[in-house]
Amino acid sequence: MTDERLERLESIGFRWAKRKGQVGWDKKYEELIQYKAKFGNCHVPTKFKENKTLGRWVSQQRAEYKKFQHGLKSKMTVEKIIRLERIGFQWFMLI
Repeated sequence: MTDERLERLESIGFRWAKRKGQVGWDKKYEELIQYKAKFGNCHVPTKFKENKTLGRWVSQQRAEYKKFQHGLKSKMTVEKIIRLERIGFQWFMLI
């Protein structure tokens, strides 16, 4: 993208999406800890009305874990697994 095009976008108030990476993961992890303190578990519903993004994040962690377990490309790491399990996170929910 050219400098001119960047300037034109910014002149009309264009907002650039920020890559959340580890900082975003840590923020959601802290929200999960708060959820557990309030509800006594880490079973956040996917459509949790109080924090819809947390519910989706929890679901995504399970999906990434499944890919990780099968040796597929995943954002899950051993460190994240340890941290989640340390607070009682369950990878599989029984219905």
